[in-house]
Amino acid sequence: MPALASAAGLPSVLGALPTAVAVGVLCAAVIIEIVAVPAVLLPGGTFTLLAGALIGAGRPALAVALPVVAAVILGDQLAYFGGSALAGWWRRRRPGRVGQEPLRRGSAAAWLTAAMPSLAGGAGIGYRSFAIRVVIMRVPWLAAALSAGALAARSLAGIGHVAGIVGIVASAVVVTGLLAARHGAAVMRALTRRKDS
Repeated sequence: MPALASAAGLPSVLGALPTAVAVGVLCAAVIIEIVAVPAVLLPGGTFTLLAGALIGAGRPALAVALPVVAAVILGDQLAYFGGSALAGWWRRRRPGRVGQEPLRRGSAAAWLTAAMPSLAGGAGIGYRSFAIRVVIMRVPWLAAALSAGALAARSLAGIGHVAGIVGIVASAVVVTGLLAARHGAAVMRALTRRKDS
C-alpha cells in the first residue's frame, strides 16, 4: 500500500485511500462534473484520467474501470434528463418566446449535440437517439481516457491541464458551429432583405 500512496502524479489523499473508497469518490466526482458542466464535449475527462492514474499506480483495473464507466453512463443520463427538465421549465415560463418543438438538425449536428448531454436534453433530441449516440462516442473515449491516465500516472497534472484546455476550445468551436448553423439562415435572410430595400 505505501507504494500506491506514494505514486507520483496521484494526489496524495486519493492515493492513500483504499481502492473502493477512492473509486467511490471518483465516481461521485465524475457524475457531478458531467451534470454541472453542460457545454463541454463528453464531460467527465478529468476524473476519468484520475481513475486511469489509479490503475497505472497498481490498483486492480476492473475494480476501478467498471464503476467509473457505470458512473459516466449514469452521469450522461442524469445530465440529459436535467437539461430536458430545465428546458421544459423554461418553455413553460416563457411561452411564445421559445419554440415548443425540438430543433430540427442534420445528422452531424445531432452527433455533436449528443456529445454534450445537458444540451442534448435541452435541445429536445429524442432519448433513444441521444442514448445510442452517446454510448457509441463514450466507448472509445472511456478507453482512451482510462489508458492515458494509466500510462501517464506520473505526469497526470500536465495531461489534465492540456485536456482541460482542449476540451474548452473544442466545446467553444462546437457551440459556435451549432449557433451558426441554427441562426445562419436567418442572418442571411436579414442581410438580403436590407440589400433589397
